[in-house]
Amino acid sequence: MNPGRTHSVSVKRRLTRLGDADFGKEIKRKFKKNLVQSEQYRTIMNQDLAENNELPKKRYAYNEYVSSGMVVEGFAVSEEMASLNLIWVIGRMQVEVNSYPSWGDIVQVETWCSAIGKHGLTCSSRLTNLKTGKKIMRVDSEFVMINKNTRRLSKILEEIKARGEPYVRENYDPITVNDKFGKLRKLDVNEADNSVKGIRPMWFDLDPNQHVNNVKYISWILEGTPETVRGNCELAALTVEYRRECGRENVLQSLSTALTENPLEFDHLLCMENGKEVARARTLWRSSTSE
Repeated sequence: MNPGRTHSVSVKRRLTRLGDADFGKEIKRKFKKNLVQSEQYRTIMNQDLAENNELPKKRYAYNEYVSSGMVVEGFAVSEEMASLNLIWVIGRMQVEVNSYPSWGDIVQVETWCSAIGKHGLTCSSRLTNLKTGKKIMRVDSEFVMINKNTRRLSKILEEIKARGEPYVRENYDPITVNDKFGKLRKLDVNEADNSVKGIRPMWFDLDPNQHVNNVKYISWILEGTPETVRGNCELAALTVEYRRECGRENVLQSLSTALTENPLEFDHLLCMENGKEVARARTLWRSSTSE
């Protein structure tokens, strides 16, 4: 990448693009926050920030792999991957929310590749309020390689790993491991304290592969949290493990239960009506009046 090069990028939903540029091996992007995303609409804002955080993340991988000669089609698909019908899919996402921006604030999104291993790679993002300098959100997404036809997990090809390693920035704001959120348990349907049933994906929830966009899962998971929590608290942390794809023909339910040791921490299960698991999650909430 050439430092300081400006790109024209389409922006989804209600965030207004102010500018974006490449700096070394990370991408920086700025957004202006609108009124509809403020105060009581924080849940909506979380989804918007998550969606617009995914844009530079995918853009980062694509641009870096193009410059390395790895991409021949789609999202970071190399010649080796294409010949074996291999693609990237997201397997896990961890989000830490430190603060929330206000109306008119400018939010900067920085994205970089933070790790690459035997089974996947990790892309990280940091959202900062340029007015106050406060860290808003940190997002770490783990991508895994699967066979496009069988949908089975595959090891990363050594050729791919070797080409990708020069672009990894392990020491750029290293990942903070949260052991408590490390392994998510599968919530028993009969143990759930809260449930939202009859969730039906809409046409605009689908990605180009006709599967539900991974960000939409977050909305459904949060919807399964008790209304008293959503109405009086704000999201502080979220970890999601994506277990199965779903499409328009599926009907889902969102379940949750509070942990005994912390009533503001919840285990979640997003599953189909037939019981097949779609995603596991854990959320941590805090009082919306806390600083």
